[in-house]
Amino acid sequence: MKKNVLWHLALALSVFLVSPVFADDTGTEAVQECLESLSKVASPANVVASAGRFENRVRIQWDPVARATGYSVFRARNVAGPYYPISPVLKEATFDDTKADVGKYYWYKIIAWRYIFHSPASEPANGWAALFMPSGEETTVELLTRVIMDIPHFMRIKKAASKVEETLPEPIDTDAYLPTGDEIFSYVEQVCATEHRRIGSPEARIAEEYIIGEMSAILGAANVGVEEVECDVYKAESWNLQVEDDGVMTEFPAFYTVNTGMVYGEKPNGGSVTGSMVWAGEGTREEFDKLGNIQGKIVVAQCPFPSFPVGLIQMLYDDGYYTSDPTGSFNLLTTQDLTFVRSNFPAEYTEENNSNSVYWLASDRGAAGLVLVLKDHPFDINTHWGPYAGKMKAMPCMYVSHYKNDRIKALAQAGGDATLTITGTLEPGHGRNIYGILPGQSEETIIISTHHDSAFKGATEDGTGVGMVLAMAETWAQVPLEQREKTLLFITTTGHFYGGKGSRTFAHTHAEDLLKNAVLDINLEHLAARNYVDDGQGNGIFDGEQALSIVFVNENYEAIATASRMMKRTEPERTLLIPSTLLGPVPPGEAGHYHMYTGVDFIHWIGQPYYLLTSDDTLDKVDVSQLRPLAKGISGMIGTYMKMD
Repeated sequence: MKKNVLWHLALALSVFLVSPVFADDTGTEAVQECLESLSKVASPANVVASAGRFENRVRIQWDPVARATGYSVFRARNVAGPYYPISPVLKEATFDDTKADVGKYYWYKIIAWRYIFHSPASEPANGWAALFMPSGEETTVELLTRVIMDIPHFMRIKKAASKVEETLPEPIDTDAYLPTGDEIFSYVEQVCATEHRRIGSPEARIAEEYIIGEMSAILGAANVGVEEVECDVYKAESWNLQVEDDGVMTEFPAFYTVNTGMVYGEKPNGGSVTGSMVWAGEGTREEFDKLGNIQGKIVVAQCPFPSFPVGLIQMLYDDGYYTSDPTGSFNLLTTQDLTFVRSNFPAEYTEENNSNSVYWLASDRGAAGLVLVLKDHPFDINTHWGPYAGKMKAMPCMYVSHYKNDRIKALAQAGGDATLTITGTLEPGHGRNIYGILPGQSEETIIISTHHDSAFKGATEDGTGVGMVLAMAETWAQVPLEQREKTLLFITTTGHFYGGKGSRTFAHTHAEDLLKNAVLDINLEHLAARNYVDDGQGNGIFDGEQALSIVFVNENYEAIATASRMMKRTEPERTLLIPSTLLGPVPPGEAGHYHMYTGVDFIHWIGQPYYLLTSDDTLDKVDVSQLRPLAKGISGMIGTYMKMD
């Protein structure tokens, strides 16, 4: 067959060459015109790469090119290249990149072929595989290995973003419209008027009504939307841990682990379990294997928290995109315990159980209950709230302070009995997402977001987030319409403590309307948090500094440049500007959910005080003096994007 084709091509060429058309210059010109016509191949237009829409792949699509005989796809890690071919010659105007790594961003260009001739490369398109929330299982060594491997790519992004920073427009000046720190704090106080704002609770409804009222007063009721988010409302009404000490059952200080001990059908109101205690160390699979049969027993283990090597990351990443540390508190040895991440008890965002979780290692082997020591968690405290993915679990679990580690360990190793009691209610309910729209001159939209639910008082998580969103609404509602070139969308969602369901639901519901023209999400969480440290006796003391804050930005040059310039001008304390993928495919918090489901670029500002997720997150932890300076910086970023083409 191949010989046949070659023979016909040779014959056709010989006929073509001896044709009378070659007898004069006119014939030669005709051949030139023919070759030029063949070689003029249009570049593929409207190239689109999927932004996290597909698991383990990126789908690239483009408009077919007239008379093209094929296409080739090229890929790079950043927009400037270099680009490398990743496909065979394709017949169709679509290609699935199945070798895209989760958590990495890619740029794609397409060329069209007409036989041996090809077009110029298309405009680049940015895409990535479906992302997921980090669970916290990655060790410090694994984190550092990944970080080191990505340094060359980071440096290219940083250099490109710095050039963009030089071209940024000056932001609209909103200083005259900004509320004072005390005025912003009054928002925080009202949001935090109750002891908690757990999804579906009466306390949460009080806060929601307040936010609805304030947004309506600022933006007009017609511009405010409220949407219900369904959930299972878990309410522990009583809990208790009794342990055997010298033959006598005595109460041991403990706090229930949310979403454990109550499930529909089996025990919707919880109950008590009793069994002999066993000590499982840090709760690894190997330690469980050594224990042998634990059917009906109460497992006691440690729940460690990972450490983030702040100083080392700073050094390796050349201060990240930018480091703001006016008090000079960072050095090479600076670390931060991530008290919102449990190394051996990760959050689970799917139906599948994590087989390495200390919880399932105990439950699957028939344990009656689980007691976890909050290993090395600062402060003598047991009120840790997590994991909070909204997944109900039958086996009861309780937390105890790491200051009680030696005592509970000795009692467990002695093999005495323990009784865990968690009783309450589990019933269907809902929380509410609240949003407000401030129309601009175009449908291009800037999002300012946070969540309003909280495990306890939640002054910094996320009273200050809500306070800042309302402050931005108040500020920009006073800016004349002719200066508001873009629309502003203010969002406070429920269900952060339910696997981020509020933000996920909002993103899914509004991907094709409110979020369709979104150009940036500025997400604000845990702002103006004072840094409390353990005094060695279990007491939290204010060290005079701000808690570590991290500004995560995805790989968008304008977003990186905007955040970098803001930090240089306002110099917030102890704040790092780093890549969004440093801790995982997306950072913890609401920005990740919007980005995962819509692809919107983001600047995600989130504080990391040690008292997060505990009853210690109270109003005295907010540094009121920092609220207005932070508001000025945030408004400046909005103002920059307002004037950006």
